[in-house]
Amino acid sequence: MKYLLIPITMILWYLTAYYGFYYGIILMIWMFNLSWLWIILGYPFLIGLIFGLTNGIPSVLRILVLRLYGTNWFSVIVHSIAGLIGIIMIFTFFKNNPIEYVSGDKTESLLSGMWDSSPIKTIVLFIPFIGLIISLLFSTILAPILLKMKMNKNTT
Repeated sequence: MKYLLIPITMILWYLTAYYGFYYGIILMIWMFNLSWLWIILGYPFLIGLIFGLTNGIPSVLRILVLRLYGTNWFSVIVHSIAGLIGIIMIFTFFKNNPIEYVSGDKTESLLSGMWDSSPIKTIVLFIPFIGLIISLLFSTILAPILLKMKMNKNTT
């Protein structure tokens, strides 16, 4: 009976991967628009908050899925596929609808506009953003599979 909930948890897993990337990108762009004073004062807090929001939700959802289904291969594989589809869809969304950087009457791509505006701020914010992306990829795609493999190793 509990396996009837798999489509619902798959949709939640997909939305977590999709909106984790989406809000991670939006919040990093928001941080770029802050002044240097606020970035220096609130950098650890803001990065921690963004990281907690975009990666904490998949962790809580992973605990829910583990408690509900245990670690069987079917639930692990379908949730990893749902996470992969969510990530592919967010990259497709941003490929089809690129974010543009507007400065005065000049419009350019986001990364080149940020680089032209402030290269140091771009580097300072890009490093944690790469970490955010890698950890979100890990937690939505690879973590369920690795957890299942670890559980199999512990039981044998």
